Amino acid sequence: MAGSKDDFRPRLGRMRAAGGAASKRYLGKLYATMERTRPGVFAKWSGARFTGARIGRGAGLGAAFASRYPFAGFRARRVAVKIRSVRLGGNGLAKAQAHLRYLQRDGAQKDKDGEKIPGKLYGRDCEEIDGKEFLKEGKGDRHQFRIILSPEDASELTDLSSFTRDVMAAAEKDLGTKLDWVAVNHFDTDHPHVHVVLRGKADDGKDLVIARNYITHGFRKRASEIATLELGQRRDIEIARSRYAEVDKERFTSLDHELAVIAKDGAIAFEKPRAPYERFRVKLLMARLQTLEKMTLARRDKSGWHLSERHEPALKAMGRRGDIIRSMADAISEGFGPLTFREFGSETLPAKLIGRIVGMGAADDAHDKRFLALGGIDGNQWHVAVDIEPGAMPPESAIVEVTRGNATPKKSDLVIAAIADRNDGVYSDDLHGATDPSASAEYRLAHKRRLEALRRAGIVERKSDGSWLIPHDYRERASQFESGRSASRIKVLSWVSIEQLPEARAQIFIDDVLERHEKLDAVDHKFGGELNAAIAARRRWLLSQGLARETGDSFTIDRASLYAIERKAMNETAAMIAKQSGKAFTSANEGEHVTGVYHRPADLPSGRFAIIEKSKQFTLVPWRAALEKRRGMEVSGVMKHGGVSWTFGKPRSGPGR
Repeated sequence: MAGSKDDFRPRLGRMRAAGGAASKRYLGKLYATMERTRPGVFAKWSGARFTGARIGRGAGLGAAFASRYPFAGFRARRVAVKIRSVRLGGNGLAKAQAHLRYLQRDGAQKDKDGEKIPGKLYGRDCEEIDGKEFLKEGKGDRHQFRIILSPEDASELTDLSSFTRDVMAAAEKDLGTKLDWVAVNHFDTDHPHVHVVLRGKADDGKDLVIARNYITHGFRKRASEIATLELGQRRDIEIARSRYAEVDKERFTSLDHELAVIAKDGAIAFEKPRAPYERFRVKLLMARLQTLEKMTLARRDKSGWHLSERHEPALKAMGRRGDIIRSMADAISEGFGPLTFREFGSETLPAKLIGRIVGMGAADDAHDKRFLALGGIDGNQWHVAVDIEPGAMPPESAIVEVTRGNATPKKSDLVIAAIADRNDGVYSDDLHGATDPSASAEYRLAHKRRLEALRRAGIVERKSDGSWLIPHDYRERASQFESGRSASRIKVLSWVSIEQLPEARAQIFIDDVLERHEKLDAVDHKFGGELNAAIAARRRWLLSQGLARETGDSFTIDRASLYAIERKAMNETAAMIAKQSGKAFTSANEGEHVTGVYHRPADLPSGRFAIIEKSKQFTLVPWRAALEKRRGMEVSGVMKHGGVSWTFGKPRSGPGR
């Protein structure tokens, strides 16, 4: 048989040897395809791949924390922890400054009497720290960590500051380096919590790299241990009550997570319980399924229970809405009505909203997002997410006009749509790689994550083989999705309350409504009724003062005379400020230079003005939001077209904001 074509020579090796690089790549693709087909079944093969979770300080402890006995967590006090690593390159330092200002915003903390006060930064050894100095020391850092610690039993802890110091001290031991950090306690939400800003530098001067598994598990476990050490372990009855309380919750709970884990293609099958805890657990899950059945998120038939595909996204949406309602109730405090609650951006209408600010609060502390609570002219109470510096927020009782942000598709959306257009409306990782061979695995993974978000919004569909069905109007629907998520645009119509508008000696937005005969669709009660009454009173006042004339359907305002009255009222306000400050008022005319220290804003019926001070005098000029970043600093500019073209200078010596 020698030399025959049927001859073969076996190459012996250890069992399951993967062979060369080509075969390894093939096995990786094979296991990935198998995992997409039957999620979880083949995870043990894909789990052996390199993830980077163990790179950095604390990797060993992070792995140990992750593998602890799972039921031990029930007895420990629970602490929610959120951590973000933020790069400081480019405009990162400016964003870091804005973040500290946000953390120290007015009303974030409470004094001994329960009154809201601005947040105060503290550190390892100091009760009060200058945020500017902290950022100055970290100016050359590549990154920083932003941490939120939210103990479930925060109100029972003796002192949140001491708790934070203990957590950070434990982290120092785990990571083997001293940590440079500042923190501020917040009491402006349902749950008191702590914000920590941690420099991205170790004590040896090198970049502080924390292992991903320590970020995921380490901080939370240490915080839980310290809270448990002070308050003691949770008793069995507390654990049982806590778990039973989740049965009727309109949010995604730990019970829902357990149901999702044991569900196979949506079908639920329980193993026969043996231990007492297992019997209790099965009863809880059965009770939860009955609640989900009422929500149409689960059903049962002869074969057993089945979870709806909407189970997780619907419950998470309910939870988010519940959080917003609680935040609104806290911000408005009195007169909040859940039946008239609306979230701007999530509704199809209106595209524009006019309302009065009745409160404000934190929408997303992790990303420095705020919200305004508005009483709309339509009689509803609106939650409006905004992206405004805390110092630039309009005051309560101000009247604003809100429009949706004009978002465009993300760059990833354009890539996905282009690939789908070439492949009959289908996108997949393999198609992406074939279309763009230079695209890295991480780059393609980012597109998959984007599609997961859009799947939860019902825009795309994932097939069993891991590919995606992309609709023909994907670009438009992705734009609408981003528009709903983007911060709303705010235009301030009046910086003062509606009570000051009927006889305001200034040109106001109601004057434009009267001259244009604009229909505002305001109801006859609540703020809508107040605005209708103010418009009617303004009409009567203008006519009585000879500042307007009415001929048939025409209503014309004498703008020149009204402007002269406005300038006189401005001078009277300036005289009052001069009396209070002891400084002389000087007006700024067109083309003149304006130089001085920005002191504070002043709200008048004609708008918001900035008080610019020198040693012995001050001036009033139109305000801009960019000035708030430079309060207490020297600014200069030139008056142009009724505004100021600013050139911001260096900060003066002495404390700033």
